[in-house]
Amino acid sequence: MISFKMRNISMQEKILALKDLFGIMKLSPFYLICHIFSSFFIAFFDGLSVGLLAPLAKGIIEANFNFLENVPIFKTVISRFPNLIKSAPVRSLFILLVVVIFISSVTKNLLSYFVGLYDSYEREKYLFNLKKFVFERYLSFGKLFFDKTSHGHLSRILNFCEKIAEHISSFVNRVFTVFFTLLIYVCIMVFISWKLTIFAIIVFFIMERSIKWLIRKIEKTAQYQAETLFQLSHETFNVLSCIPLIKAYGREDSAKIRFNHINTQLRQANFSMSKKQRLIEPFQETIILTALLLLISAAALIFVRGKLGEISGFLVFFYLLRRSLPLFIAFNDARAYIVGIKPMVRAVLKIADDRGKFFVPDGNKIFTGLKDKIELNHLNFYYMRDVPVLRDLSFSIEKGKMTALVGPTGAGKTTIINLLLRFYECPRASILIDNSDIRELSSKSLLRYMAMVSQDILLFNDTLRYNITFGIDEKISEEKLIEIAKKARLYDLIVKLPNGFDTEIGDMGIKLSGGEKQRVSIARAFLKRAEILILDEATSSLDSYTERLIQEAIEEAVKGRTTIVIAHRLSTVRNADKIVVIEDGRLIEEGTLHELLERKGRFYDYWQEQKFY
Repeated sequence: MISFKMRNISMQEKILALKDLFGIMKLSPFYLICHIFSSFFIAFFDGLSVGLLAPLAKGIIEANFNFLENVPIFKTVISRFPNLIKSAPVRSLFILLVVVIFISSVTKNLLSYFVGLYDSYEREKYLFNLKKFVFERYLSFGKLFFDKTSHGHLSRILNFCEKIAEHISSFVNRVFTVFFTLLIYVCIMVFISWKLTIFAIIVFFIMERSIKWLIRKIEKTAQYQAETLFQLSHETFNVLSCIPLIKAYGREDSAKIRFNHINTQLRQANFSMSKKQRLIEPFQETIILTALLLLISAAALIFVRGKLGEISGFLVFFYLLRRSLPLFIAFNDARAYIVGIKPMVRAVLKIADDRGKFFVPDGNKIFTGLKDKIELNHLNFYYMRDVPVLRDLSFSIEKGKMTALVGPTGAGKTTIINLLLRFYECPRASILIDNSDIRELSSKSLLRYMAMVSQDILLFNDTLRYNITFGIDEKISEEKLIEIAKKARLYDLIVKLPNGFDTEIGDMGIKLSGGEKQRVSIARAFLKRAEILILDEATSSLDSYTERLIQEAIEEAVKGRTTIVIAHRLSTVRNADKIVVIEDGRLIEEGTLHELLERKGRFYDYWQEQKFY
């Protein structure tokens, strides 16, 4: 679970956080520059089309457009087409003014459209970069990180990425356009009446200060909302992944109560957030209405003795002011939304932080195959501080031999396998492969020579073909697949399936039986042709008939390979060249089956308990 605890951070920390986020998203400066310039021109043409309404109204009221001859842009047009203007000056100047307003409006809308298209393209690009970064970072974390993190964690972070990209895009789109549009509107309003403009700016400033407390409350609610959303996702994943257990114990009602409790909290958080966000607009509208009444009163005093042309300016001033209100509201809404995603940004940036990710450093020495043996040399290992899992463990695994690890659950057998597979970091020189420290070897080159079959079969929700060939880069022929399936005693199943190797097997292979899943995993290991084969309790969940079939396949597969077997069923270690007995992370005894039975030590006790001799 990610921590969402609030703390005050400095402006410098906020800037650094944004810099880190933009770096991850690969947000180019050109994106911001493009928005700044395009927003300026959109605002300019919008202001031009609106600003020309005042002279248009003045000309219509006074039936005289001659004042346009003193405006530079119109003066140029009039000088180029003098005859056209002189023949019908009022109508010609009126049409000219309308055309300029129309062109300005169309230009603004076209610019808005193309900038919107560009923004959509860029948003998808930097969203792709953000998701790519998060996913690739996850794959680089050590297994201990995943041991301590819920399975739904990644999907929640990826959902956060969607919201972050959406809100940043909306923020950039709104803020620059709103800023420049308001700036141009203010310039026009100053030109009409600087006194009224100053009064309006004071009103906006008061309104800005008055909603700050709302923004702060929104930020606190956003923290709680994000945390509750995490809890709901976590609970949903737990329920869906344990459906058989819930139904077997009749705990549907309990699951409903837990889900509904968290869902109620989320509903309340969502409503609280919506309530606060929606309060901004009516709150502002109330202040604005009061301000408008005062402005109208002030304007009436200023223009009461004015000419008709000045009254037209007064009307345009209030039209601009009215158009400014939703822009100002949009600006504050954008701020509220950015505040709302701060917890999500914090969660994503936490993925970029190396602390608590339990990386397993990679070596640079290329492993080219086992030449002699694997040695465990006084190996100690801890998952948690002061709780040792392996204690001063030393034994060797000979090349081409089968070594069986025997011991009760929790003895540390699987931990040894996890360390050999480089899931966790081990102490220096505690595991040697051909006298080379495993830490110095490239993990990719080492794992190329290893294959694993586990009791906890991991299968993708895909076809049998994909699951069998997973981890193989080369293209596998149909003949080769059939050969491997026969070796794994899987072919009889495949010929009965409607789509053969291309049959979908469902989540975690739910459409297959336990034995069938095991055989798929064995087929995958066979296909890899790895020198080192790891069988982690590979037959402990099978019926006797299936176990016999798989034992036959395994006996064929281990020939000439270095094999490490973990099994609670001691019958699976009959053919082992060496048996290593481990209890509580310590080596108890080792030797051949005959030697250990003759010794009548701990292994002999296990053997007698299971009565396999």
